[in-house]
Amino acid sequence: MEESLRRYFLNLGYYVLRGVKFRYNTFNVTDVDLWLYAKTSALARQRTNVDIKNKKTPQALERIFWAKGLKETLALDDCMVATTDSRPDVREFGLSHQVVVLDGPFLHRLQASNKTHIDRITEEELLEHAHRASFGKIGGDWKGRYEEAKSRVLTDLRFDGCNAYINDIYYFLEAYITSSDTAQTPLRLTYSVISMFLIAVDFVLKDHSALNNDHRFDLLCEGFRYGDSGRSYATRLTQLAAGLTEVAGIAPGTGIAVVEELNRQALEIPAEALADFFSKGLVHSFLFPAACEFEAAGFSPVVPKPSMLSSNAQSIIGVLTDFLGMDRKTVLN
Repeated sequence: MEESLRRYFLNLGYYVLRGVKFRYNTFNVTDVDLWLYAKTSALARQRTNVDIKNKKTPQALERIFWAKGLKETLALDDCMVATTDSRPDVREFGLSHQVVVLDGPFLHRLQASNKTHIDRITEEELLEHAHRASFGKIGGDWKGRYEEAKSRVLTDLRFDGCNAYINDIYYFLEAYITSSDTAQTPLRLTYSVISMFLIAVDFVLKDHSALNNDHRFDLLCEGFRYGDSGRSYATRLTQLAAGLTEVAGIAPGTGIAVVEELNRQALEIPAEALADFFSKGLVHSFLFPAACEFEAAGFSPVVPKPSMLSSNAQSIIGVLTDFLGMDRKTVLN
């Protein structure tokens, strides 16, 4: 049922993730069955959690409370409950509490509809591919890394999340480049993580659509280089580290050397390349459809090579490989 509903929402134009784990510190609190993301206008985005219960005793009223509570906890925009319960009272109770209920008759019609017929692998198959390809945790725990990347959409759609996605993209791209020509799994995971990265960038930029390119460039450059805390916070930490070094009396002038070295390392991050690309209004306009394209490529039965993707998708891969210091021709071809 989760896969059927995922494909239904994909057909409606949503970006969809399935089985997103909500973590608090080191605890797995719960799973979001489906996480929906939609671009409703240039200035607005819609994030929705969908709770799905395909059981003989679905406890639909309790699920409405649960879904709405999760929506409020995660500061999402909407929530839905999909249930096999067919009682009209359940749907009416949901509507009275601003929760959309997809009830038994709807789910029955959905199962017979062609709106769920998309040629793609399931989430379980992707997780199994990731687990086998990395030999579980022995070879890097690709499954766990992918699950952690999904979790960021719930709480980390900001620059810190973007930068974490860039680290994951580098990790899986490197695995793809060094793997055999027939190894599809690292490419699947690369595409999937790129799609999440684009959603994060799109969400960050939605509040800055009215800015001109120069302002967006400055915003992105600082964000990709220093994260959400910004340059001023990084400078304070640098000065603090330098001060502690001087107090410890490690060596005269060590504090100044620490400041200069940390500043040098920050400036060596080629954030301008990413900022210049993503600050363009044209690029901002195709981030969401590109994210959907990468998501679909990651779940395609036969994974398309990067050279087979659209020109927009290839340009995104190109700028990411440039930023990461990889040869874009090697990746694309």
